[in-house]
Amino acid sequence: MGRNSSGTRGGLQPGDATYKGSIGKPEPLVNMKDPALYKATKEAISRYHAVLGVRQKNVKLAELSAGTYGVHVTANGKSEGVYLNKKHFMQTKKAVEASHKRGYASGWSTKTNKAVAHTVTHELAHATWNANMTGANQKAAGKEVNKLFKSWKKDNKKSGYGKYAETNVSEFWAETVTKAIHGKSDKYTKKVKEICKKYKL
Repeated sequence: MGRNSSGTRGGLQPGDATYKGSIGKPEPLVNMKDPALYKATKEAISRYHAVLGVRQKNVKLAELSAGTYGVHVTANGKSEGVYLNKKHFMQTKKAVEASHKRGYASGWSTKTNKAVAHTVTHELAHATWNANMTGANQKAAGKEVNKLFKSWKKDNKKSGYGKYAETNVSEFWAETVTKAIHGKSDKYTKKVKEICKKYKL
């Protein structure tokens, strides 16, 4: 979530919008302490693949700044990897679910029916498209995504979306794709699915 080139990333640019910290000590997801959380995380990746297809399979745990659940990194205009906060994902599944449900209750996060899957899906959505990507398909899709974002911002009747989706077009995309896979369908969730398939993201 930011544009910082410091820390252990070696100049890699996150696909998320606000992350200013470093990404350290990556390790495989299988190192999660709670088998139920590991299973739910792997299921989230499989679900994303089943619904939209997933090009980014480099999903790891890593040390991230406090308060950040996950981050996607874009390198040279392409997806480099998804990193989930080791401290957060080393908790129990129940604790992670509770944390995300607080985000729903506060109005920050877009509501879904899969609290554990939310962060994983959000970061995979960034790996599919974000404003830092420079591929021909991503650039072409970006025109439609930006247009959709402008319409969405003006829509006072939309429901189920959190404040985080308002941050910028990349976060709007990631939260709307997450809602499309794990939440209540609407015209925006249908449109992001269409864009994914149309541009083979």
